[in-house]
Amino acid sequence: MLLLAAFLTPALKAQDTLRLFGHKERYGQKKQMRSGDRPSSEIQTLTGPGHKVGFYFGFHTDYSQIADYDAFSAGVNLAMIANHGLAIGIAGRGFFTETFDQPDGSGGLTNYSYDGGYGGILVEPIVLPKFPVHVSFPVILGAGGIAKNRLTNFEYPYDYTDVYTEDAEAFLIAEPGIEVEFNVARWMRLAVGGSYRFTTSLGPKEFDSDMLNGFTGGLSLKFGMF
Repeated sequence: MLLLAAFLTPALKAQDTLRLFGHKERYGQKKQMRSGDRPSSEIQTLTGPGHKVGFYFGFHTDYSQIADYDAFSAGVNLAMIANHGLAIGIAGRGFFTETFDQPDGSGGLTNYSYDGGYGGILVEPIVLPKFPVHVSFPVILGAGGIAKNRLTNFEYPYDYTDVYTEDAEAFLIAEPGIEVEFNVARWMRLAVGGSYRFTTSLGPKEFDSDMLNGFTGGLSLKFGMF
């Protein structure tokens, strides 16, 4: 036994000290944590430790057609940006069409227009945001309403005294899009792009069921910390 102990002692001293569950430390020295390391028990977030959280406020306008009439929309976006690459916030839009004529039942014509708006959650992935020119994919999920208005004492182009709502409908909407963004300044971006509106069916009395579905082309100005 003495001979065996004398033989094994030099070999044991040359090995690292064993710790429970397989962890090793050499002669009691503790492993130093590198910068950026975090304990495995720490709660992890979308942005990660030390990563940037920004925001932007944007103005948006676009053109489309509703029931084959020219339609214009304007609105705003407000979003937080996680690590430059994902914006999450809210968006709102208001729209109106050009005026159009319809028979009034007595041999004459009455002037009408469609007006409405919608809003909801905005989710916008941004690809290569640090490049001067890059793309984003905004998606709006929400709800809105549309009204058919009768205009009286109408004078071309937009002078009239009274507006009467003949019918109105609510709808749900999903509007995915794509934008090409230009980093004009560190605090300002210009974006051009398009989207497609998908809405639930409208009532058949005064509206075509899918009259809001269609492509839009628009322009956005965004201000914030990107």
